[in-house]
Amino acid sequence: MKDIIVIGSGIAALSLVHRLDESCRITCITKDTITKSNSYLAQGGVCYSRNEDDDGYGHIKDTYLAGCELADYSVVEEMILRSHKEIYQLIVEGCAFDTISGSDTFDMSMEGAHSISRIIHAGGDCTGSHIINYLINRVKSKEITYHENTEVIDFLIDSDGVVSGVLALDDNNVSRTIRGDAIVIASGGYSNVYRAHSSVSNDVNSGHILAFHHGSPLRHMEMIQFHPTLLGNMDNTFGLVSEAVRGHGGVLVNEYNEPIMKDIHCLGSLAPRDITSRAIFQQQKNAQECFIDISNIEQFPQRFPSIYGNVMEHFPEYYSKKLIPITVGAHYTMGGIKSKINGETNLSHVYAIGEVSNTNFHGANRLASNSLLEGLVMGASCAASINQQLQRNQKPLTRSNIRIPIINDKDYKYLSDKCFEMIGIERANDNMASYLQELRNCLYQVKDMHISTVTKNEWHKYVKLKTLELICLSALNRGESRGAHYRKDFPVEREDFQNIDIELYKGEETIVKYVKCPREIETILHRR
Repeated sequence: MKDIIVIGSGIAALSLVHRLDESCRITCITKDTITKSNSYLAQGGVCYSRNEDDDGYGHIKDTYLAGCELADYSVVEEMILRSHKEIYQLIVEGCAFDTISGSDTFDMSMEGAHSISRIIHAGGDCTGSHIINYLINRVKSKEITYHENTEVIDFLIDSDGVVSGVLALDDNNVSRTIRGDAIVIASGGYSNVYRAHSSVSNDVNSGHILAFHHGSPLRHMEMIQFHPTLLGNMDNTFGLVSEAVRGHGGVLVNEYNEPIMKDIHCLGSLAPRDITSRAIFQQQKNAQECFIDISNIEQFPQRFPSIYGNVMEHFPEYYSKKLIPITVGAHYTMGGIKSKINGETNLSHVYAIGEVSNTNFHGANRLASNSLLEGLVMGASCAASINQQLQRNQKPLTRSNIRIPIINDKDYKYLSDKCFEMIGIERANDNMASYLQELRNCLYQVKDMHISTVTKNEWHKYVKLKTLELICLSALNRGESRGAHYRKDFPVEREDFQNIDIELYKGEETIVKYVKCPREIETILHRR
């Protein structure tokens, strides 16, 4: 049998496991528990454009434009067209989505930057948990070993120099080696480097660091999407308020009940997330509290049961006024390990799927409800590739010589607390340059230890600060504003950055930039 190691337990990981052949013996390693993932918390839904009059090309166009034309159009096209088959297959197998009462027609909803309603849901605002629970039930017949609350901290290399296993650390800081014919990184993104975030965990996922340590390039690390509507305020947040709330008529307002987006964007409260997030951030800088006015939404508790329960637990006094207090928070990372749609990376037998990867599907800004779609497609595509591979001959394994710094708690707290100011919604060269130097002083000018001797706490501190360094370095080298990346010193898009990818390679001080193949953009956008 082939031994497959899966790092993570979100929708990409479970989609992969669901489609792997019975000949695969699977080890699933997750730093939390199987159902504690951002996929499980997903409220908004999943885009499904299979039955649209243009065969999904409106969806492709919306995705490309929302990403500020930075994405690889061919990847956008392939990902969305593949999604039609994958989502349809789930439906045929029995994964139930909400329908209009008394019919078999899906209850499609609208979200920001979409040109039409194309998002399907399951259980109202509980789509993620419905799909995850469905997939968990579907894979019960497979040979799977789960390691929960376990952190993968390094890859193991065989005598041919090929990745053939992992080094993992449990809650008691006991390490173990696990051999695999293929290693699939599906660990999720890194948006929780910021204090205000929508992630289920405060510990930063480390899949991108594992790959980076072993020579995989990271692409577009500067592209971090801030969601405009986390429940709460700048001091305390209590989860996400789905964009679907605005799709059903919710309006962004300030404390004077003035529509925030009225004169900012033609789509109003349904403008792309980067635009709405910056607009709310500007209101907050002017000491304005911000809300979603839900007075136009009928049957709110029935349509959004989990959001309603969360609001009533924390802000019942506002709900009585048909207002939901909201703030901006980090939500999704477009950057990650450079990979293909099937998860292939530059490392033999190592794959990256879902949010930890970067296929350049999202470009500079993710279109709402494209993340579950991406996870489903990449998981299935990766499984198809692995299923075609032969079992590998086992060879002796060795540990790497990687060392990581010993970071004291004072420096860690100082640099963590400072990150939103330096590389948050608004960025500038001088701030980032000084912050990068402070991060490097901490990462490179202290004592270090071999990675095999670290504790979980030491690993988490290192991963967070190393990720902040990579974000900062990428952001410094994109001298323009595009999508989720906003530079106060370069407040507009620059045409010369239109087709430039920013990649980071281990051991290189400078960014490798290259111009992608030029495209006939107008022809693409007017296709069909």
